[in-house]
Amino acid sequence: MTEIINDGITSVVKNKEENKNEPRVSVFIPLPPETDSGLKLDPYEHVTINGEKPIFVKKGERVEVTVPTFIQLRNKYPNI
Repeated sequence: MTEIINDGITSVVKNKEENKNEPRVSVFIPLPPETDSGLKLDPYEHVTINGEKPIFVKKGERVEVTVPTFIQLRNKYPNI
């Protein structure tokens, strides 16, 4: 079941129950090599699907993500 929210623009938001039933894929994004420049690297990969809230995927750890998120990550990291 989906919940329709009318905020001037009709949008459809999935219920949390539906998100639990979505198939998930386990991925591992390696940490980038450290540099001597002293710049702090972002430990998360940001993924946005259909303009919704961004999803933050932790680098350097094996995490489970939904299939659309996996597809976006696979486009950027073909060897994951």
